Amino acid sequence: MQIPLRPSPRETTEAMVRNIARELAEIEQAISRCKGDRIAEPRLTGTWMAHLLISSKELLHNLLIDTARRPQRINAPE
Repeated sequence: MQIPLRPSPRETTEAMVRNIARELAEIEQAISRCKGDRIAEPRLTGTWMAHLLISSKELLHNLLIDTARRPQRINAPE
């Protein structure tokens, strides 16, 4: 019998932004080192764009959670 996985704690929005910026800086450095390479440059550019798309989706999801109004408890009539 498999034990269900516990959800991992959600990364804070601030930490997520820092990580995304660091990862994109690493990709941009790699792109600058392979400027003019007809194979590596387009592949790294594609990686950079894919990373931006995935990261922006996850960041938007995090921001929606952070800014969502919390449900209010409804008390039953007495």
